[in-house]
Amino acid sequence: MLDFFARISQYTEYYPLVAFIALMLAGLSVPISEDLIIITGALICQDDPSMLVPIFAAIYAGVVISDYFPYLLGKYIRKGTVKSNFIARFFSPKKIVRIHRYLDRYGIFAFIVGRFIPFGVRNTMFLTSGLFGVRLRRFVLYDTTAAIISVSTLFFLAYRFGEVVEKKFQAVGIVLFILLFSFLTFVMIRIVRNILKKRESGVGSRESGLGM
Repeated sequence: MLDFFARISQYTEYYPLVAFIALMLAGLSVPISEDLIIITGALICQDDPSMLVPIFAAIYAGVVISDYFPYLLGKYIRKGTVKSNFIARFFSPKKIVRIHRYLDRYGIFAFIVGRFIPFGVRNTMFLTSGLFGVRLRRFVLYDTTAAIISVSTLFFLAYRFGEVVEKKFQAVGIVLFILLFSFLTFVMIRIVRNILKKRESGVGSRESGLGM
């Protein structure tokens, strides 16, 4: 991990742009960790404090702007511009209903808490806001407030306790690698099984057709 950050530190001037683009992709539901981008930026700033302002500004801008993608998607689905069955591919309907209940009850506090929860909760929260008609002005207020709290907290905790974060990253990296390998293995097994089932069903239908 130390070697990894040593390599990155050679290209710190490009990190604000890289972080911004990566956060845009995360807003489009590409599986990129927002938290990892923030923590990486903080660790780079620990080695090069002169990059603190541009990196933090790029991260905050990327976080806030990317939140509008799922929000606008929700609004388009509400208007019927985008088919509603699109949601089921990327967002759990049960999670949407649950988050809508929280937004209705807790308002901005649901945003503040939700911003600290990864694994698709953030994007689902923003999509739900658009889907159930949260006005743009209210969304901007809620989102910018929640983002400055969550981004600042994570960024400056990582900046202050960088060495501890790096040690934990080593353990987390191993666990994530094992989980990723297990997941890919599972997916490959499912794909192979589906292919075999289709072939078997195809052969079976041909044989029944010949029998007739």
